Amino acid sequence: MRDTSDGARHEATDAGHGRWEPPWRWGRRNNDPEYAWLGAGRAVDAALRESGGGRVAGVRVAGGQGRPFYAVQFIRGDWLCTASVDALTGDVASIVHDGDAAPARMSPPVVTDRRRLTLPHRVIGDIQASVDDPSLAYVATDAGVSTVRMEHDGLRLVAERVTGFGSTRQIAAVPGGVAGITGDGRAFMLHDRPVTGLHAWVTRLPASPYTIASAAQRVLIASDAGAVELDLADGRVVRILDGTPVRAATYLRPGKAVLATHSGWLSVVNTVDGTPEWCYEQGEYPDRMWSAHDRILLAGEGGLKEVVPGEGVVCRWSTPLRDAVASAASVCGQVFTCTPGAPLAAHSYATAAHDGPLDTHPDVITTVRTPGGRSALLAAYRDGTIEALEL
Repeated sequence: MRDTSDGARHEATDAGHGRWEPPWRWGRRNNDPEYAWLGAGRAVDAALRESGGGRVAGVRVAGGQGRPFYAVQFIRGDWLCTASVDALTGDVASIVHDGDAAPARMSPPVVTDRRRLTLPHRVIGDIQASVDDPSLAYVATDAGVSTVRMEHDGLRLVAERVTGFGSTRQIAAVPGGVAGITGDGRAFMLHDRPVTGLHAWVTRLPASPYTIASAAQRVLIASDAGAVELDLADGRVVRILDGTPVRAATYLRPGKAVLATHSGWLSVVNTVDGTPEWCYEQGEYPDRMWSAHDRILLAGEGGLKEVVPGEGVVCRWSTPLRDAVASAASVCGQVFTCTPGAPLAAHSYATAAHDGPLDTHPDVITTVRTPGGRSALLAAYRDGTIEALEL
């Protein structure tokens, strides 16, 4: 699958005079792979990777010494920088500080209130906020799924449901309940108010699953057999997209799915006929993916990326150590990234500044609403502890 965001193949010199020509005069040169251009989106990704994060401000094409390159301008905290990226190889030749862009907060937010709850089942694999009740969250445990609620006097355990399938690997909140996947290759749904039995449905998947997402009346599961789409009403398999191993998958909107392979290929796929509408090689291992406001958010190797379909990476939130990110959440204009075993990191959404670490080391995070209407972080730990952090 080719990256359709790449430009055409261009020649960098005039055949008769051997001099560099402006971009609008470059043409094909016998489809020579030496002159295969990178797309602007990949150039931005290379610049933000090299700089350790940032948000793109603009891109232009320039040339020098017989080679074309991209000048990628980006903001990182209160710095405005320009990176020179070779348009043929993707190598970042230089990053120049252009000056101060705007004042940026460079200190982590203060935790004003911290409340803790320890679940009976100690191993937590995932945590997701309810789509029906902003104060409610579901927790994937080694026995099934727990439900917790944010109340005036702290966190309360609302329900503890044992599925009988062992450890729940990952969950997705759905209208009326929660869907999940297990390590032994099952997908299931639990209703908040079951009428008969514990499970609304249980489906045996064709291969080992990695991630789960939901939109409208569909559930999308990334697996070694491809992206498996299930009907939310009864759990039946509607279709399998791609048919090759998919590491992460989500919905961009109903009818449009985003698939990520182990090697980092992204593709936006029409779920009706399975045809790819846009493909992009971002080159880093994905861990989890979701969408917001028609943008793709990709957590994994090197940090958290914001991707605009049809263009490419426009922002990267990363720590100085460039840790892999397993989950992330946004609260009040700040982005929090979570790396198991590392401190929770705070970043500015607008400028991608790394505001610093918090004194907590969760494995997965999400956001909920307090009874007073404020947003709070829920931080979950492998030992079964959940903390509500009000900032």
